[in-house]
Amino acid sequence: MKIKESTKVKGDIDVTIQYNDGREEEKLYFRNTILRTGRYALASSLANDYGDDYDFFIARMIFGTNGTSAGVPKHVNTERNGLFGVTLLSKPVSAAIDTNNPAQVSFTSVITFQEGNGSTINEMALRMNDRDLYSMVTFPDLSKTSSMQITMVWKISFV
Repeated sequence: MKIKESTKVKGDIDVTIQYNDGREEEKLYFRNTILRTGRYALASSLANDYGDDYDFFIARMIFGTNGTSAGVPKHVNTERNGLFGVTLLSKPVSAAIDTNNPAQVSFTSVITFQEGNGSTINEMALRMNDRDLYSMVTFPDLSKTSSMQITMVWKISFV
């Protein structure tokens, strides 16, 4: 009997927008692209091939403003290792492994009411401690104002 099992890495992003002006909370959902640098980091981790300094953990969630062209999200190739534009915000993440699904880790970051106001956010990435990107997503333009706080929960699953 031949047994074949393959593991895939996938990412999903749940976005919650809270308003302080009486509007109802909004929920958005995006899928991401796991980049080559992220896949290489997984292989290096399993092979213990990282030297004295382990930098293959997610340290930041970064946000940018050049992820669309004429309002349409740009395609993210796995070869990318940077946002399409400059980094608008770089936020720390809170990481947690799902107790009901130990093959899933969630990274949470919050853009507060005071941050990024007047900007159009349409791309984001998970950045490892070595400054390489692990995964990236582009999405329709999101105009950030001081009346909104945005919570991003980025789930990486091994399925």
